[in-house]
Amino acid sequence: MNINTINTFRQFTGFNDSELEIIMPYFEAKKFKKKTHLLDVGKVSNEVYYIINGCIRLYCEKDGEELSTYFFTENMFAGSYDSFLSRKPSKVAIETLEECEVLVLTHDAQEELYRVFPKMNEFIRKAIEQRFVLLHDLFISYLLNSPEERYLSLIKDRPELLQRIPQHQIASFLGITPVSLSRIRNRVTRKK
Repeated sequence: MNINTINTFRQFTGFNDSELEIIMPYFEAKKFKKKTHLLDVGKVSNEVYYIINGCIRLYCEKDGEELSTYFFTENMFAGSYDSFLSRKPSKVAIETLEECEVLVLTHDAQEELYRVFPKMNEFIRKAIEQRFVLLHDLFISYLLNSPEERYLSLIKDRPELLQRIPQHQIASFLGITPVSLSRIRNRVTRKK
């Protein structure tokens, strides 16, 4: 594992050098090519991924159509947490949208880390709480905001996604068709 990867993880976790010496052996550094499937629907998730570089998409399928549910980028943990924690088959699939450099934590490694490094419990809890808040905000946005408002929020909160992700996946994430997204983009551009 290179020093830049360790430094990035150090900044994200806030762990000191001696703590990192304990936990880093439990994470495996991996690189994945673009369009690599990391998890299929119906399989139990055995891994979560801390993203050093790249973009990972979480999606589900309905009537043969892929519906993007979230996009994970640098300094985020990606995974099907419900399956990872419950040990039940995943309702979502995971794929890389770009070449990715990640740190992989397996379920077994996480359980062992809890035992040998109890502070990891707090860290994982905080990561899951952060994910819960993000998904809760997204859920409320679908209930209260129009597609245009959701698009404007995306521009404000995560503008880099618009350059990194295909428009049809952005549209499905917003809960609209690509044609509707094109209309919204044109309206927003005219208002500027």
